[in-house]
Amino acid sequence: MSNFKYIGLLLIALLWSQGTMAQSKKRQELEARKVRIMDEIELANRILAETKKDRSNSLGTIETVQQKIKLREKLIRTLDREVELMEEEEAEMQRNIDTLRVRVEKQKAQYAHMIRQAYKSRKNSSRLMFILSSEDFNQAMRRIEYLKQYSAYRQQKIKEIEKQEQELEEAIERLRIQKVRKNAVRGQLQEENRKLSNEKLSQEEAIKTYVAMEKDLEKKLKEKLKEAAKVEAQIEKIIAEEIAKARALAARKALEDRAIDLGLIRGKDFSSNTSNARMEELIDAAVKARAAENKPAIAKPESFELTPAARTLAANFEANQKRLPWPVERGLVTGNFGPQRHPVVKSVIIDSKGIDITTEGNTPVKAVFGGTVTRRWRLPNGQLAVVISHGNYFTVYLGFKEASVDQDDVVKAGQQIGITYTNPINSQTVLHFQVWKDNQAVNPLLWLSSK
Repeated sequence: MSNFKYIGLLLIALLWSQGTMAQSKKRQELEARKVRIMDEIELANRILAETKKDRSNSLGTIETVQQKIKLREKLIRTLDREVELMEEEEAEMQRNIDTLRVRVEKQKAQYAHMIRQAYKSRKNSSRLMFILSSEDFNQAMRRIEYLKQYSAYRQQKIKEIEKQEQELEEAIERLRIQKVRKNAVRGQLQEENRKLSNEKLSQEEAIKTYVAMEKDLEKKLKEKLKEAAKVEAQIEKIIAEEIAKARALAARKALEDRAIDLGLIRGKDFSSNTSNARMEELIDAAVKARAAENKPAIAKPESFELTPAARTLAANFEANQKRLPWPVERGLVTGNFGPQRHPVVKSVIIDSKGIDITTEGNTPVKAVFGGTVTRRWRLPNGQLAVVISHGNYFTVYLGFKEASVDQDDVVKAGQQIGITYTNPINSQTVLHFQVWKDNQAVNPLLWLSSK
């Protein structure tokens, strides 16, 4: 075989191998996604089993079923893509089988031709005569060696054919298994489509039931929104206070740093009890004294809204956008960020500053990032709420039965800060989670890692 032909075959094998590896990685990713979605559907089923014990809560039931329908649709899209990918792999495997089959047939044809040539040569002269007819001893030895090599070559060709036939059989078996797997996934896809149709019918029936009670639901929802607005106002006030406190600390540090740059001594010329106004007077006096002594002026630093430590923490928080862990390990997003029409009572518009994550009772809640607990308080409904600052970013957690942190505690990312509260009236367990940048609420789903 020529070097060019060998290199060509090597390149083809390499490209095929890389393509197979890429497809295998895609399939693994789809499998992992499928497992996560099915896990969330299972969680939704458990949540529904709890909430359906009391039909009076049913708004939560509708929200959970809607999320379950979205998950089912997502699972169906994943299964569709998995079938497509398996069909692509199947086509690639078939091409590989065809190539192997051609190669085996070619090797067999070459071997058959070699055997025919050998048979013809045997008719004209025996091996012994071939050796005895040598002109000298050296030529006889070379002919003996040639016959040995020829015999070894024939054995090698037999082994190559056997090896390629084995590879062909293995490839055919892999293709058979692939087809079985594909049919299994297709069966699952049909079953998921059936379940989706049933869930949509069930949802439509549930909505019809609650539309009949729309006026009563509208009244209850508006009362609930008023309570939520009070909590939101409280959160905004807390965050505004924390921002003001952070700015005051940064301004004070800037004054003290400037005083030290001008030669003033902490503990002698000023202390932590020296007012900001007095600090300004001391700084002005020091500037005038330097001017009188013809010393070069020291530039006034720009004002800071955060201390250097707070700025670093904020930068680290910002750098982790789309990578923050979820506050609960397992949960369904049943309430989205921003203004949205209620799924049943269409006349009610909900404007949420965060997301609602429905989960199970007594689920541990964890801090999504390191920071300081700036506030912990109890809501009118008996639940606990916690605000954690991360520089000029804040995360808010509402819906604790118990909180394991206090105000001013320093927490690490992933540290448990409490356990979820289950409403005894409707058996729902909902954690409300918010992310703020300065005094502006931002969509938490843009910060949390994708599931």
